[in-house]
Amino acid sequence: MKKVLIGHVAVDSGQLMLCDPCYVDEHWREEEFNRRRVYKHTKTGDLLEYRVDFEFYDSPIEKYGGQKMNQLLQSGVFKEADIEQYPMHPFSYNACCYASLSKDGYGQLGEMPLLGIAFSTVHGDGVYPVYGNYNNNKLQSITIDLNP
Repeated sequence: MKKVLIGHVAVDSGQLMLCDPCYVDEHWREEEFNRRRVYKHTKTGDLLEYRVDFEFYDSPIEKYGGQKMNQLLQSGVFKEADIEQYPMHPFSYNACCYASLSKDGYGQLGEMPLLGIAFSTVHGDGVYPVYGNYNNNKLQSITIDLNP
C-alpha cells in the first residue's frame, strides 16, 4: 500500500467531523454549543446541574448549608458526573462537541441515517496532514495524523 499526502485539515475547535457533504444541507441542526455540566454527590449520588440547580459557581446552595458549588467541588463533596446530553448524537455543532468531549473522545452523529462521526483531535487546534492509502492506484483508506 502506498501512502500519499493528499492535503491538510485545519482545526479550530479541537475536533473533526467525518460525513458525506450532502447531509449538511438536509440534516444539519442549527444549535449552539451548550455544555451541560452535571455534578454528582460522592456519597448520596444526588445530582446538581449548572444553570438548573445553581446559577453561578459562587452562589450559595441552600440545600447544602449555603455552601457554594466551588466549595463543594474543592472539598470533594461533588465531582463532575459522566453524563451525556444525547444517547445518540444528532447532527449539529453541539452534538459534535458532546461526542468529542465524551469519555471515549468520539461519537456517532444521527440515528437513521447514520450521518457521520465526530472525534477529538486529542492535541487540540492546529493543521493536521491527511494521507491517502492507495493500492493499485485506487484509494483504499484515509489517515489523519493527529500527532504530527
